[in-house]
Amino acid sequence: MILKNGNVEYIQYEIFENFDFIKHASSTRVGGVSNTDYLSSMNLGFKTDDTKENVVKNYEIFCGALNIDINDIVFSSQFHNDNIKIATKIDRGKGITKSLDYEDVDALITNETNVALTVFSADCVPILYVDSKNKVIGAAHCGWRGTFKGLAAKVIKKMQDKFNTNPDDVYVAICPAIKSCCYEVSKELYIDFISKFDNIENTECAFIKNGKYYLDLQYINKKELEKTGVKNIEVSSLCTSCNSDYLFSHRKSGGKRGIMAHIIELI
Repeated sequence: MILKNGNVEYIQYEIFENFDFIKHASSTRVGGVSNTDYLSSMNLGFKTDDTKENVVKNYEIFCGALNIDINDIVFSSQFHNDNIKIATKIDRGKGITKSLDYEDVDALITNETNVALTVFSADCVPILYVDSKNKVIGAAHCGWRGTFKGLAAKVIKKMQDKFNTNPDDVYVAICPAIKSCCYEVSKELYIDFISKFDNIENTECAFIKNGKYYLDLQYINKKELEKTGVKNIEVSSLCTSCNSDYLFSHRKSGGKRGIMAHIIELI
């Protein structure tokens, strides 16, 4: 569901609406101060053509709309890999008000309050997790490489190993990403995916249309999460490419784009 606070528009997920112990949101392009056409206006990526001052101000505005302290944010360090970090209060501010002292982390997990886990996207699949019983949260960035390496399910395994999570208690939001309507891939990558993942060929996950090959990473990740025993999953209907005037899309923009952030925090 799309919400508005002041000039900021952001997305929250109905699957989490009964959990009063979390704050969460996905950003859109609306409500920030970035003024280059392709970055306008809520760009939350430092590794873009934007100024640091603009990006910091955007975080102040976005976090203010969510009532999240910017000093509590913990960034992922996305290498399109399957590494997972357990974040703690010591990590608060890393990536935004403090420098990162880790790299190659595409997913974060915590059971500590006021640790705002943050992952980024501009077509790739962001995933937010809540263990409703043990009060553990997670955030993952699953591009095609992370999806292929099974990161979404590995987050569940890590939550089980570290926090005794039962998949029956886990609620998951699969956030906006590029969908199969726009995600044409090479024949080679298509074959790699249908060879690795059982029963996805000729489904909404993977299909051939007019001689072209398409994948839907959201639904591939959903199927992999279901294999772990997770039953409560919401998949956003928003395609970043179809809605590139509202959401950032790397593919639609030819690489000239900003970055969206996806945040979840225990309170």
